Amino acid sequence: MTPAMTAAAARDGWLTTVLRPAGELGPAALGRLSAALSHLAASSDMAIVDLTAADIGNPRALAMSLRAPAREFDRTGRCLLMRGVSPGLAAELDRAAVPVITLGADAVPDPAA
Repeated sequence: MTPAMTAAAARDGWLTTVLRPAGELGPAALGRLSAALSHLAASSDMAIVDLTAADIGNPRALAMSLRAPAREFDRTGRCLLMRGVSPGLAAELDRAAVPVITLGADAVPDPAA
């Protein structure tokens, strides 16, 4: 975080949004997730997408659907963080040059557990 972002957060507050899709992330669900993140990029300082309850059948399709909203977060100095990312999805995100922070499912304990 830059000093300007720190000052703005102290002055204006900080908004973090958490999305936790569940079940199969097929084409329709990927479209809804991408659209939601695009809207959040304009108002959230950070969005966390928790994939631990999602079934990702096509990691490449997920990576491609995240590219535009992730770039919007990145362009404005904000952050898109993905939790529960498999090694295969991490590879697809890298291959598609999606600017996100990734954490594996075991990186952070589930607070609900």
